[in-house]
Amino acid sequence: MANKNEIRHETFPVTGMMCAVCAGTVSKAISGCPGVMTADVNFATNSATIDWNPDLTSPRVIAEAVKGAGYEMIVSESEEQAVKEKEEHEEAAYKEMKRKVILAWVITVPLSVLCMSHIHFAAEAWIYMSLTLVVMLYCGNGFYLRGLKALRAKSPNMDSLVAISTAVSFIFSVFNTIFPEVLTSRDISAELYYEGAAMIIAFVLTGKLLELRSRHSTGMAIKALMGMQPDEALLELPDGKTRTVPVSQISIDDTLIVRQGDRVPVDGYVTGGNASVDESMLTGESIGVEKETGDAVSAGTIVNAGSIRVKAVKVGSQTELSRIIRAVKEAQGSKAPVQKLVDKVAAVFVPSIMAIALVTLLIWTTLGKDYLPVGLVCAVSVLVIACPCALGLATPMAVMVGIGRGARSGILVKDATALELLAKVDTLLIDKTGTLTEGKPELREIIWDSSANDTALRRLILSSVYGAENESIHPLAGAIASGIRKQDIEPARPESYEYIPGFGIKCRSNGMNMEIGPASLSEKSEDMGFRNKIDDLLGQGAGVVVAVCNCKPVVAFAVEDEIRVDAVLAVKELMSAGINVELLTGDRQATARHIAGKAGITAVTAETLPSMKQQRVEELQKEGHVVAMAGDGINDSQALAAADVSVAMGGGSDIAIDVAKITLVGGRLASLPEAVRLAKSTLRIIRENLFWAFIYNIIGIPLAAGALYKTGFLLSPMFASAAMALSSLCVVANSLRLNRVKLK
Repeated sequence: MANKNEIRHETFPVTGMMCAVCAGTVSKAISGCPGVMTADVNFATNSATIDWNPDLTSPRVIAEAVKGAGYEMIVSESEEQAVKEKEEHEEAAYKEMKRKVILAWVITVPLSVLCMSHIHFAAEAWIYMSLTLVVMLYCGNGFYLRGLKALRAKSPNMDSLVAISTAVSFIFSVFNTIFPEVLTSRDISAELYYEGAAMIIAFVLTGKLLELRSRHSTGMAIKALMGMQPDEALLELPDGKTRTVPVSQISIDDTLIVRQGDRVPVDGYVTGGNASVDESMLTGESIGVEKETGDAVSAGTIVNAGSIRVKAVKVGSQTELSRIIRAVKEAQGSKAPVQKLVDKVAAVFVPSIMAIALVTLLIWTTLGKDYLPVGLVCAVSVLVIACPCALGLATPMAVMVGIGRGARSGILVKDATALELLAKVDTLLIDKTGTLTEGKPELREIIWDSSANDTALRRLILSSVYGAENESIHPLAGAIASGIRKQDIEPARPESYEYIPGFGIKCRSNGMNMEIGPASLSEKSEDMGFRNKIDDLLGQGAGVVVAVCNCKPVVAFAVEDEIRVDAVLAVKELMSAGINVELLTGDRQATARHIAGKAGITAVTAETLPSMKQQRVEELQKEGHVVAMAGDGINDSQALAAADVSVAMGGGSDIAIDVAKITLVGGRLASLPEAVRLAKSTLRIIRENLFWAFIYNIIGIPLAAGALYKTGFLLSPMFASAAMALSSLCVVANSLRLNRVKLK
């Protein structure tokens, strides 16, 4: 048995699937291969996500099993090559189907006109038979090849229904052509149904052609993302010259020149020049971001103005863009919880329809010999009108379009379950640092004790604090050092330095003995105004660091992590959507209350450890709430893993992003209510699709069986086939509405 780390996980394109039952057949073929752990086949995305043991099997072996079931799984050297092969195969299949549809209608229309107008001429039945054979054996050959394979595999699908219904119509008509007296001698009309068989194939082929075209547009999200990766880049050589090279040849630490209008080919940082960069693919915001030396840039972003030199840090499949593409592909191929029920229904749907058709024929024939033709028409109509396609497409098509829509707006959804559950969330726990706030503390104010009233002395103290904080690892040290640097003060290197965990710094600098630590150091001050000001700042949630010089408190630094500019509006929108928002942080109670008040949040749980955050999630879940957790740090990972829906901020820790099911790529809190709106819209579309798919079959099958025959209404096979084609198109068209949903 291979270790867990040895199990391979990959998504492969699959071609030839025509309905949800086909996906089940492919899944069964893959699962039957030794060494395959799991197989998730998605009809909407034409893909198979497989976990397998490389010691026991390989993609080539699995592909052979899929081929044996009548389908093709594409295995290529690279992901790009696989996508290209799939597109080429789909393009060729579309063109071939288009030719067949045109020929089918060219034959079927005059055939139907002649049959229905009762124009008689010599050898008419034999001519009708010959024309119908062309439609069946050339235009509809795929239905028979795939349908019979599915029957042999004991997994009948939509192709099987079409094959059986048209074959029955054709064989019955051939029998009546050759031996009409068998029925006429018994006072039964020897009807011919050649045009019915041809019309069924023409309508179903047309529906599949339109469906193929519509489904092509649902995959545009992946293609658009892949199109953001440039094929070539301008590489700077050691001698200063440049050369255009394929992106695949770029290595880490290579220096690239990115000019105006070019896409950045790698993840890296700017080493020279400045530019305005369009990062809308990550943030959803079209306003350019100014980049200069030291700033990070991401693959796929566009230089709107200027030119920059970029040093490569992540290349190829390691870039953020590649990660997003992989995540979107896997998410689009995943199944929502409701799909599991649909899959179970689809598995028994076709056999049930075949049984209903047989029962329909038997019931009509028991009514009398005159009803045999009616029974045959009704049985064929039942086989044709029943549509597992609409049922199978209802959920995955909506999920695919919804996840693609989110990706274009900087909302990266990892699986369909998260999307479905997010629509049901009633409680959001949100971390403070880096989620509700910027996560970048800044020096807000410097407060001087009255004893330090000399300008030169103040500059000397600030120089000493600056030099000491440069050596510190405290979270607020960087903010203090950065704030002092803006006052054009140079840091003084400490003559001695000691960092004391839980207290701060003791050092000697500029001939002074310094202590830099908590606000409690201000208690030694005789300046009550100084001490009161510090108390006020603490009450407002600011972090306060006090510096003591030669045993006297001389200065205090108020540091604050600013709330995100979009936080207030985002929280308001979430609450308006009926979601209870609670701040969950490890920070001090006063700081948490202050930030929560600014954001409009009333529920606050502060001073929590990572395990306590997880406990809070579980408490709410036990109360019956559907809980979402939004965070960005390692300390949030336990709570993120426990939540029903986990949301990570882009730019946060890798662990948080790995655990989270939804990532707000641009780090915009405003994307969270947008994600909720997308999830609710997607769930609504899924419900609409399932409703119409079930209602269509519930109403259509009895009509096809002749339930209204006594009223003079009988659904012919050709109209049944048209209705079947229309049902699938309606599901696809309804799902595509998600592309027009307003998220902002």
